Amino acid sequence: EEINVGDALDHPQPQHMIYWGPRMKVLELPRLNVGDAVELRTYKKGFQIAYLEEELPDAEEERYIPPMRGHFYDTILFKEGMPLREKVYNLRISREKPVQYRVYNGEVYSSLTFDNDLLVYTFWLNDQPAVKREPRQPGASDFVPKVVMATVKDWPEKSRWFFEVNNEILQPDENVCRKAREIVEGLKTEDEQIAAILHWTAQNIRYSGISMGKGEGYTLHSGMMTLNDRCGVCKDIAGMSISLLRGLGFTVYPAMTMAGARVETIPADQFNHCVVAIKRDDGSYTMIDPTWAPYAMDVWSRAEGEQHYVIGSPEGEDRMAIRSFTAEENLTKINLRGALNADGDLEGTISIEGTCYGDTRIRRGIAYRPAERYEAMFADWISHIAPDAEVLNIAQTDIDDLYKPYRLEISFRAPGYAIKAENMLLFSPVTTNFVQSAPRTFDLVYEYKADERENPLHVWNPRHVVLTESIKVPGGYKLVNVPETEEFGGEWASCNIEVNQKGRAFNTSVDYKVYKRSIPVDYYDEVKGSYDTIKDFARKTWLLKKGS
Repeated sequence: EEINVGDALDHPQPQHMIYWGPRMKVLELPRLNVGDAVELRTYKKGFQIAYLEEELPDAEEERYIPPMRGHFYDTILFKEGMPLREKVYNLRISREKPVQYRVYNGEVYSSLTFDNDLLVYTFWLNDQPAVKREPRQPGASDFVPKVVMATVKDWPEKSRWFFEVNNEILQPDENVCRKAREIVEGLKTEDEQIAAILHWTAQNIRYSGISMGKGEGYTLHSGMMTLNDRCGVCKDIAGMSISLLRGLGFTVYPAMTMAGARVETIPADQFNHCVVAIKRDDGSYTMIDPTWAPYAMDVWSRAEGEQHYVIGSPEGEDRMAIRSFTAEENLTKINLRGALNADGDLEGTISIEGTCYGDTRIRRGIAYRPAERYEAMFADWISHIAPDAEVLNIAQTDIDDLYKPYRLEISFRAPGYAIKAENMLLFSPVTTNFVQSAPRTFDLVYEYKADERENPLHVWNPRHVVLTESIKVPGGYKLVNVPETEEFGGEWASCNIEVNQKGRAFNTSVDYKVYKRSIPVDYYDEVKGSYDTIKDFARKTWLLKKGS
């Protein structure tokens, strides 16, 4: 049965944070029965990359000219969110414009034929199951069969194009230069000035994309426009930093990158993000990302390690990558100091602090909530220790001071935390229950429901979380049956737990690590098991007995 596509309805697409006016076609299909298939045929002429075209008559070929004039590039995935009986991609292109291509993540069949005028590339794959959506999976392009193709010769050619289309628009006017001097007033070193520009941009330019006309999506807006509007998407936020830094005399270029997935060696457009490259006197580059820097001390997010990027420079740059980060660089420390009395009441103070992405997670977990909800939020955190626990006091450093580590202290009381029975007290760990209140804020990888998974795990940043607690127990009470040290994990993730009593101090220590940002399927059990070790430990109970 053939469906009349002329019956399709034209509607605005739902939009959130990026308001570029996209449209969608909605077409009703007849009821499908088991075994039915739907054949879709699409035709594309030229190539457009996420920008808004003006309303032009169909006869005007101008509308088909791609952003990189004279070139074609594409990435085709051969697995989708529904089962595929067959997918065929057919490209007809001038013999004067051959494409280079490569197949990734498995096999895709291909052929090349030609006549006097055209090259005809065909790629196909049959009988592919649907891609299963799983928590924290990487971009589908990292693991489903795909073909990447481009007529562009190499990345330096793409780099020079990106520089040329954006260089003039990023030049600052006097208003931008004046603002740049104001931001860095009193700062002496280049690194101090770079950090100041980054933090000002990150904290003052709201992420909100507004349509500015043709070229939207790959053309950067001027620093003057962004300074006035105080909003934009990643390319505009990056452009703001570039214009401000140029106003101070730095040599600065925009760079294309892909957050959450690889950029392959074939020079096709595989980017979803824009960042900033600062050329230093020795010819090296310092990379900064103001879009990912709100409430972050680092100029480059530790959640963007190993990320490929291409700098747009007049000389032309090859594809490069950010270095790997270690678990120890992203530390979160949660420490409890408390006292348990003979009636089972617990009173103590929990301190929370971190480094690099650990610090960022804590700050954002608080700063991204309205201030009037802080009291309720901290009370909710403490309730995971005991339902009737109450917050006594909150002490914290300046959350907006991005030049000093943030530290939060929560003092609390939990009446009847330990169950009292004659000369015994029964109680559970504190910090491992506390972190269940906001595992994302405390940088734990926690979204596990299945024992197995089909797709790789992408956790963005390696991390190291240390939970310690020392509880002063009543005089004369000792731990019955001291638990053994618990160890779980391997080279991809681990969790080690120790418990002991020294005098009246009952001490526990949890050392949790995820060592890589991308985890192969075969090692999923290490990451899941490491977090499960924390959850299982939180459910344990210990017996203190007086005079034992």
